[in-house]
Amino acid sequence: MPRQQSSARAVLEFFQSVLAALEAMLCYPFPSKGVALNSHKSHWYRHQSGHRPLEDFAEEIRQAFSLPLNAQKMAVMSSEMQAQYRDKLESSDITMLPSYNHTLPTGQEKGTYLALDVGGSTFRVALVELRGREQGKGGLKIVRSHSACITKTIRTLPGLQFFDWIAARIEETLAESPESQCSSEKPLSIGVSWSFPIEQTSSKAGKVLSMGKGFECSKHTIGQDLGGLIVAACLRRNLHVCVDAIINDGSATLLTRAYTEPSTTLSIILGTGTNASIHMPISCFGTEKFGVRDASWHAKAKKVITNTEISLFGRGVLPMTRWDERLNREHPLPDFQPLEYMITGRYLGEIIRLIVLEAAETSNLFGGRIPSSLLEPYSLDTALLAILESDDTPLLSNASAYFEKHHPCVKRPNVAELAFLKGAARCVSKRAAAYLAISIHALWTLEKEAEQANPAIDASENRGKTTIACDGSVINKYPSFRDNCTQFLADLIEISSAGPEGSQETIILEPTHDATILGAAVAVAICEADN
Repeated sequence: MPRQQSSARAVLEFFQSVLAALEAMLCYPFPSKGVALNSHKSHWYRHQSGHRPLEDFAEEIRQAFSLPLNAQKMAVMSSEMQAQYRDKLESSDITMLPSYNHTLPTGQEKGTYLALDVGGSTFRVALVELRGREQGKGGLKIVRSHSACITKTIRTLPGLQFFDWIAARIEETLAESPESQCSSEKPLSIGVSWSFPIEQTSSKAGKVLSMGKGFECSKHTIGQDLGGLIVAACLRRNLHVCVDAIINDGSATLLTRAYTEPSTTLSIILGTGTNASIHMPISCFGTEKFGVRDASWHAKAKKVITNTEISLFGRGVLPMTRWDERLNREHPLPDFQPLEYMITGRYLGEIIRLIVLEAAETSNLFGGRIPSSLLEPYSLDTALLAILESDDTPLLSNASAYFEKHHPCVKRPNVAELAFLKGAARCVSKRAAAYLAISIHALWTLEKEAEQANPAIDASENRGKTTIACDGSVINKYPSFRDNCTQFLADLIEISSAGPEGSQETIILEPTHDATILGAAVAVAICEADN
């Protein structure tokens, strides 16, 4: 008898499990599109108990991201960032790196120059005409330009073959430009914007370091002079050139805007990653930062274009939310780039993804069933955030269509859920703009204080105004990002101005296009003028 009862119970339990499965299929007919998270709660949600209204979670997000963003707290953070900068200006071999470029353009440089922009995915060669800063001259003009994708095949070219490929692209451009022919008696000046590590030994020379990103050529050319490699490759094609300037993308952006706007002393790159360059007084640096340089360089230089590697700053200064802490904890390089992890295009979407995971679990976002695609780290692109913030349609239909295309759900997100995502995106992007403003303000303050303390530096021409050259998709294209950053800067300046007493200081963020190629040409023109 007990055996029969046990069998009957087993049959009953089997049919109950079948009915439960059928019910789940009727409620969620496309299980591949969504995954229920509450069946295996993650440890980082343990402080939450039960479900809470989505509106309450939205308010918690708003408070978590906006709490640090009043002017007084931001001014304190700026002071603490300045302390971090000062420490690395004194001694560091990975941040606050002074280049060999100590001169900004006057705007009087004129001529046509060949410029190369060597990036991770694209190579560009252009003839650039400098027409002068005077009104009506047009400033900088790309006369002719060729772009080529750096495919996997190109990246794996061994040794000198990569530079031979570069020389071939130069030859193609010059073949269409009879006005820019070169000879052994008069080699053509080239400026190079090099987006890879390099140990620079002068404004026109530097030793190749490991390029990473799948490039094989550096394995066979490490320690060799970059300019020499390019010149030799061109000579193999009977092209007579000389490399007269090597700069990075930050310096190129700074030089491009400075050519037409003399108040430019700082540049910001903010897209997938971030960096900043600044024309910093020499007095800010410890002597060891300059290594071994000719006395003639020190005799000329009062300020120097500096690669800040700003992404590495901010640890212990910029407040983090629990979502930032999780991102940092699970990153392959935790704590390595604190600022980058909270303001750049690569990470803004990831912060929102972590918020979405928690909202699905604790506030029933998407009915508690997350799109399976969002379980993959870094699967939520920052482009979605930009679309959400720019969508003014009553039903947020543009954002809805984009979300459904890239992250199909069991049930299309409703307006309330999309509004939740839009609000979260706004909180994350506005805080990013604020943290960038803090970082800029700290750099700007150090520059201004050093100028005021050094009578040899004449900054009277630009007193009261600083222009910052901006390049990158986030700072130039993300909705309201640049405007928010500008307002935060104005608030910081109002309560902690570093300018002369009684002066009205302003900082202007100016979009700068084609900066890497134009800046390389400007660098050559400066070198030519100095010589």
